[in-house]
Order: sequence, then structure tokens, then C-alpha cells
Amino acid sequence: MGFELAERALGDAETRAYLLVVIAFASGVVLQFLGCILWSNWWPLLTAFAYILLPMPYMFLADFDTAWLDASKFLTGAAIVGTMAVPAVLFTAGKISTGALWMEVGAVSLMVGSLVAYDALSEEHSSGGGFYSSI
Repeated sequence: MGFELAERALGDAETRAYLLVVIAFASGVVLQFLGCILWSNWWPLLTAFAYILLPMPYMFLADFDTAWLDASKFLTGAAIVGTMAVPAVLFTAGKISTGALWMEVGAVSLMVGSLVAYDALSEEHSSGGGFYSSI
């Protein structure tokens, strides 16, 4: 009985796609915390502050003309590069180990990939397109 209900609920391909995006993002968050917990070092959690900054350019500048939209894409890209660079800088400084570095890089990759996938999925359902539709 329960399996049939789940089959009906997940029967739509769109629902499955959104579920995969949510699972990928949640896996990235788990990797983020595992990178800290397994090596008893909370320095890698510095990248979590960048996740708060990532949507800000899009939220504040996306409704303006093309030049401001390009500027918001540039600032978002710079923030993404920063989230990848922080674990590398911490590793170079000797603050985190190799395992924590790869956990953080994997977490950032999963989370950014899931956000881009969500943007692509939402682009299919809106007439205006997603944030990265004009690239």
C-alpha cells in the first residue's frame, strides 16, 4: 500500500528531478559538516558564510537592465570561486587536512551543482528563464 502511494507521488518526471536536486543539496550539506566533524576541525565551516552571500547579487540586481544582470552574474561567480578557494587556502596554510579539503570541495560541488540544476529546472517552467539562461 505504501509503495503504491510513493509510486503515484513520484510518478511525475518533474517531481523526481526536483527530488534529486534536493537530495544533492542535502548531501552537500552533510559533506560540509562531515568535513568538520571527522577531522575535529571547524575551520572548513568558513565556506558556509559564503552560501549566505551567494544569492545576494541575484536578489538585488537581477531585476535591472543587462549591465546590472551581468554584474550580478560576475559577483555570483566570484562568490562561487571564493567558496572553492577558502578550503584550498586553509589547506595551504595547514589549518585543515587533505581529507577535509576533499570533503569541502565535494560539498561545494554538490551544492553549486544542485543550485544550477534547480535554476535550469525552474527555467523550463517560467517564461522569463532562469538566472543563467542568457549565458
